[in-house]
Amino acid sequence: MSSYLWFMLAGSVLIFALYGLRCACAVRLPQLRKNAWGAALLSLLFSAAFGLVLARVAYALLMQELDFEYDGIAALEDLLRIDYDNLSFFFGGVGAVLGVLLANRLTRGSAVAEGMDAFAPFGALLVCLFRLGENAFGSYGAGTILPEGSPLTFFPFAVEISVDGGYSYWGWAVCSLSALFALIWAAVAFFRFRGIGRKGLSLTLTLFFLALPQILCESLRRRGMFWLFVHVEQVLCGVLLVAVLLFWILRSGKRLPFLRRWAPLLITLVCFGLLVADEFAIDGSKIGGIPHTVCYAFMCVVLVVMGVAGVRASARWNAGQKE
Repeated sequence: MSSYLWFMLAGSVLIFALYGLRCACAVRLPQLRKNAWGAALLSLLFSAAFGLVLARVAYALLMQELDFEYDGIAALEDLLRIDYDNLSFFFGGVGAVLGVLLANRLTRGSAVAEGMDAFAPFGALLVCLFRLGENAFGSYGAGTILPEGSPLTFFPFAVEISVDGGYSYWGWAVCSLSALFALIWAAVAFFRFRGIGRKGLSLTLTLFFLALPQILCESLRRRGMFWLFVHVEQVLCGVLLVAVLLFWILRSGKRLPFLRRWAPLLITLVCFGLLVADEFAIDGSKIGGIPHTVCYAFMCVVLVVMGVAGVRASARWNAGQKE
């Protein structure tokens, strides 16, 4: 086993141990202390298994890797060929969440929501760990090339990529940028949402604010899952944002006027339209010759607007009767 895998394994064990410790020490939520360490251990095992399987299968399906027409059933053997660049990070995360969900269902019974909320900051830490680990894969964890003479040509802002002929270039360190966003939200979720709000508030906010900045990070990424010039995982993050918004809106009741109730989703959809135009300016025809710096600055502004819309939707849902 390579040093990278040992590092990921040790980091994952530590994070799930912290999850178990938090549950075991939850004074205000006694339901979390029930089977705290058993839930943490099962969460580690299930999330690892589900995450790996979903990450590999989803990549094969989304990228149309399986060719049954020519290879028949033997095409399934390709699923056993696992490498860092044939896995879907997004669906690996989905698998991890499902693993923790199953572990909580088996060990905590009716207190599943509390267990998932408690896991939220540690899930963000897992994302931070594995995103930072992408630095070990060279150009896979790098983004667009930095301008010549940039003062930011050092880690964690950039990574140096060597190519044939002794030539090298500096690309934005998407790995560390993604990890930083996840680490910031892990701190927010841990210190801000401990035992407060409706059941599911910490989990859904974590899903939303892990996916939101990743839209920028995936736009910067030079290697990954693509449909022509469309960043697949960027699209998946957008789908997750809409799903979480719909959850908040549909469960917030009908007390608010229709337009005010659905305004966060409408704003988000308009923002998606702006992001599509921005991506065409970056990756397509470079509309009007707009510099990439301007395009990415505009993208950041649009994402902030989407974040505000998400906060408003979650606050309205949270203001309802607690479950």
